[in-house]
Amino acid sequence: MEEKKKLSKMNKFHILLIIVGILFSGASIFHTSIWFDECYSVGMARHNFIDIWNIGGHDVHPVLYYWVLSIINVMTGGNLIAYRVFSTICIALVGILGFTHIRKDFGDKTGILFSFFSFFLPSVCIFTGDIRMYSMAILLVTLCAIYGYRIYKGQTTWKNWIIFELVSLACIYTHYYGLMAAGLINLVMLANFIRNRRTQSTRRIIIFGVILAALYVPWMLYFVSQLQHVSKGFWIGFEFPDTLQELLSFQFIGAMGIGTAKNYWIGFIVSIIIYIYLAVKAVKLKKSGEDMRPAKLAGFLYLGVILAALLMTVVLHTSILYFRYLFVITGLYIFAMSFILSKEKNKYIVAAICTVTLGLGIVSNVLTIKDNYDSSNMKQIEFLNENVQEGDVFVYTDIGAGSVIADYYPNNKQYFFNEPNWGVEEAYKAFAPQMDTYVKPDFIDELNGRIWIVDGWNCDEFYNRFFNNEKYRYVSRTEFHTAYQGYNYIFVLVEKVAEQ
Repeated sequence: MEEKKKLSKMNKFHILLIIVGILFSGASIFHTSIWFDECYSVGMARHNFIDIWNIGGHDVHPVLYYWVLSIINVMTGGNLIAYRVFSTICIALVGILGFTHIRKDFGDKTGILFSFFSFFLPSVCIFTGDIRMYSMAILLVTLCAIYGYRIYKGQTTWKNWIIFELVSLACIYTHYYGLMAAGLINLVMLANFIRNRRTQSTRRIIIFGVILAALYVPWMLYFVSQLQHVSKGFWIGFEFPDTLQELLSFQFIGAMGIGTAKNYWIGFIVSIIIYIYLAVKAVKLKKSGEDMRPAKLAGFLYLGVILAALLMTVVLHTSILYFRYLFVITGLYIFAMSFILSKEKNKYIVAAICTVTLGLGIVSNVLTIKDNYDSSNMKQIEFLNENVQEGDVFVYTDIGAGSVIADYYPNNKQYFFNEPNWGVEEAYKAFAPQMDTYVKPDFIDELNGRIWIVDGWNCDEFYNRFFNNEKYRYVSRTEFHTAYQGYNYIFVLVEKVAEQ
């Protein structure tokens, strides 16, 4: 009876933790500021499924997330906060898995710790309301690992198999780190089935694997094409030591790694200390006879995806190791840490790690909230709302600032001058029909009426090259700097002089 009361209290605490976690992580999402990556998502959401497929084939991510956003767009009229709410729901579901799945499979302590880190880990705070696929991807990869492990352990019901395969398919169509994670999970399971002579499971995973591969063939044609464009600027470069610090300490950096004053060292020191503790503790638990396979497999999959990305970096001669992408597999990271920490009998060590995590999570969330709700963020839009006229056109060379204008002013024609020729004409059709991409300046001579020259930092250079002449009349120049993502906006308004 006492045990039941204790469990009931623990469950109530777990549910309360989840509620507090959802409120905490979702506190920063009620704003309408957007930056380039989010602008791209918003632009894609305005297209139909077929167009998303065709345009997305020239981007660097698969299209399932954009399809989901397209549905939300139809349902809400493209409400930005609705997009953010969807991301928050995905994160909330990850945390809830600690109660519904992790607790059931691995015990109350592991479940509670999993939910705690799912909401309060500093990295989570910056993705909860991000209009990108990362929150959806972490949910899918975590589900894939959970159901894969259940089958791995012998729970081979058709329900588990069907959920596992559907989630695997969703993973590979959401993010390439999801593709690598799902692929590794399937390979680990296959190896286990063969080694233990589980004939029926071996047959099933091979058959399902062939089906998944067949369903992915249509996208593979685009994937190969995308790999041919990585050198043109789609993928992120490796910068030593910043990239190494980000990869090692990304989970504990959060918003402290954003902006010009990057405090990597805080998260880096905390991460290294926690890594050392977890490694030592895992070895001790193994020696004491504890079954460490769950944590071992989660850690192997997390590191395996990173190593696979590193291998692709070597083969492609360009880095696809980017700290943001690690969020896709963070559920594995959280589980491994939670599982090992749940075995710790010294409550002070557990309290210390949770307290440090909570402290850094609060700092990260406060910084995120401060930036997201800063009064400077919408000044540029307020200015344009008061001054842009019907028929005005926008021209820009900075797609960062330009993409925001493209999404906010879909009824005004816009021109992105991509003089470096990154090979993004097809991918940037996400901003069509209002925006066209050009690599040569010939289009400028065809412009008429009022022209807004928009850029982040080099607007004056662009203006002086093409518009500071007798063909145009200078009207005004206005500049804004926003806290959100540190974006700068320079607007130079000119008017085409009528030919005599």
